[in-house]
Amino acid sequence: MSDFENELLKIIEERQSALFEIERVVFTKRYNLSRKHFEIFSIQSIAMIYSIWEGFIQNAFRLYLDELNKKKIEFQKFGDSIVIFHMENTFKQLKLYPQKDNGKISFYLKLKDFFSNKYHPVSSKIDLKNNVNFEVLNKILKAFCLKPFKTHWKDYNHPNPNLKDCMYDFLRYRNSVAHGGDISSYEKVTHKVYKKYKKLVIDLMYEIQNKIAAGIKDETFLKDQ
Repeated sequence: MSDFENELLKIIEERQSALFEIERVVFTKRYNLSRKHFEIFSIQSIAMIYSIWEGFIQNAFRLYLDELNKKKIEFQKFGDSIVIFHMENTFKQLKLYPQKDNGKISFYLKLKDFFSNKYHPVSSKIDLKNNVNFEVLNKILKAFCLKPFKTHWKDYNHPNPNLKDCMYDFLRYRNSVAHGGDISSYEKVTHKVYKKYKKLVIDLMYEIQNKIAAGIKDETFLKDQ
């Protein structure tokens, strides 16, 4: 296993360990939480799972882009979606074109300088919009020339909720907590609910590891793939 794969696995194992520690503290009798404390921490446990999940996405794909940059590939040889991702991160004018002449000239000069060089480190800035749902996750994977998730995947298939719906429910729980809303009585965060979304995040992390490793091995990041 390469250093890159070991580092990615370490990121997953650290977060998996944190998920199990949260479960042990909140949902077992080990710490004898009072009723009030249990109600507070059980609800917040969903926000904690999401924080771990979003942190993983940021770190895993930053690690992936760092690995691509180590390969010293000519920028124009990257797949089109990676080129677009980097260009939009580097030149905000592509989304909001300058109206004044001096802004247009400055934009042109920056582009001219950019294309005069063969090598550019791919930007590792990833805007998750604080909402890593099914669509956002697949958009990131496609941007980096990696295979997206299918709606029906592994355990997330009939008769269980599919992956898209399960991720939607997870985000609905998390957003209700994060935005100060009340979770209705029939949607209390029980141990069963926690285990469901803990499993979801762990399943996704390991599958993303597989997708990234396959992308590196098969060089799907190159234009001719």
